[in-house]
Amino acid sequence: MDRFAQVNELKYFLLSVLCGALAAAAYDFLRARRREKDVRAVFVYIEDVLCLIILGLLAYALAFSENAGVVRWYSLFGIALGALILKLVLGDRLMNFFRKLYGAFVRVFCLIVKIISAPLRLFSRLIKRPIGVVVWHSREGSKQIADIWKTFKIRLSNRLRS
Repeated sequence: MDRFAQVNELKYFLLSVLCGALAAAAYDFLRARRREKDVRAVFVYIEDVLCLIILGLLAYALAFSENAGVVRWYSLFGIALGALILKLVLGDRLMNFFRKLYGAFVRVFCLIVKIISAPLRLFSRLIKRPIGVVVWHSREGSKQIADIWKTFKIRLSNRLRS
């Protein structure tokens, strides 16, 4: 085996380790989101299956781009090793960081929604009173029209009887 092939295989192994670490980080993010927000068991299963499929496609894409589509045993070992190293080095600290990040994201998102909806709320407050007046007058007007119609019907029936 020549030196160029060894360097390529070492590069492929190290990229596999990196891929495994990224996969473990992505799964930690899913776990953190699940702890911050109640998720039904069915959705947990669906998320796990989708995550597994995506990570499998990622591993295949790595093999395809770096090793002509051939998945070697050491690349699978590298993926597992990368995930294990990430867990041993960071433990649950990464998941706790993701929990805080997710909470901050939710707060910022809610703030943005409040900022965007503020003009709409102000506009609704401004037109609430005039619309209330119009609705009140329309109710009173509709009562008057109903009374006029009722009187008209009574008079018409009285004329038809006589």
